[in-house]
Amino acid sequence: MAAKTKMGSLRNILVPLGVLLIVGIIGYSGYHFYETAWPQSDTAGFSGTSGLPEKSLEIVQPEVNWWESRREIYYNIPARVLVYLPDARQDDISRLISNAWGIFEYIGRVFNPFDPDSEISALNKNIPTEWTPVSDDLYHVLQISKKLWKASDGAFDPTFWPVKQLWQQAEKTQQIPSERLIKKTLQRTGLENVILRSAPGKQIRLTASEIQFDFGGIAKGYAIDRVRRFLTNQGIRDGLVQLGGEIVAFGKNRDRDWRIGVQHPRDMNRVWALLSSRSSIRVSTSGNYRQPLMIQGHAFYHIFSPETGKPVSEKILGVTTASTVSSHSNALLDGAATAIAVLGAAKGKILAEKLGIEALILSQGPDRQIIETMTPGLAGLYKAVE
Repeated sequence: MAAKTKMGSLRNILVPLGVLLIVGIIGYSGYHFYETAWPQSDTAGFSGTSGLPEKSLEIVQPEVNWWESRREIYYNIPARVLVYLPDARQDDISRLISNAWGIFEYIGRVFNPFDPDSEISALNKNIPTEWTPVSDDLYHVLQISKKLWKASDGAFDPTFWPVKQLWQQAEKTQQIPSERLIKKTLQRTGLENVILRSAPGKQIRLTASEIQFDFGGIAKGYAIDRVRRFLTNQGIRDGLVQLGGEIVAFGKNRDRDWRIGVQHPRDMNRVWALLSSRSSIRVSTSGNYRQPLMIQGHAFYHIFSPETGKPVSEKILGVTTASTVSSHSNALLDGAATAIAVLGAAKGKILAEKLGIEALILSQGPDRQIIETMTPGLAGLYKAVE
């Protein structure tokens, strides 16, 4: 794979290190892009069989000893790998970052439900009612999913592929599903029907014959975890990995804070608030301002309630979860943001506190005003933007 390495000053690099990192990103020039929710249409989610386009590897050097590469992956979700590596040879940098993109590609081959050759597609096609070996990555995500499912009283449930397909078909036909059909489809869901065992080898078994998986509410966060783990195992102490609304900034940003902007839920050109940390920070977002389902002129949230089988309330405009605790993962934050969108502001705040993470929930009030609900611990990271 060819590599293109470019030097650049702070003036002409779009997003210098010391500037605002949005869940999406903003730079000095005013260039910006924002969090893109996990695509929900029948042709989206991941693109192709690998999830990554074939392209040359482009690397820029925004500051001395800092190296950055960007792509759009998984159906045009903006992604970014940024590392601090002093006195590095170009071949070493190219190899490191190329391997990081390779991990994103691998995670796509595990969790892409639209790729007929992915591990998830194989499970959805040949439902494992007997003990079936699975990859370490799938097993780990199922463990995190079980933890979230239990903590949220079922609000996070990755067995909702049949329900998602039902509503995707409804968008095609422009016909809202009947209550009878929704209830029938709900009978094909439920994480309580998924049994895990770790020996001999990682295995799962389903106690219901029609369960199918969709890890769209957690897989982006897990991809960030895997890339970050690879980088740290390679000796990278300072850096940032981003995939849409999932960000981990780890180590030091020289003598500056990591600054992450929260997207304004109604104005894509504005930032609602800043999250700032001198040390490592993880952030995840979920918002109804991206990828809504449009049926009969009405926009429906792309997240579904496991209780009703319907899109959750559009009054939840956006959820941001964050943590500076090293033992927390982006997968946990990603899944928690999904569950909070289902639970609503009050119960969602309780869930965040139960999990030991921070959360900012933006909801719509009676007069369309935006109401903030946040965990107490977020105050140390949070700064409002006028």
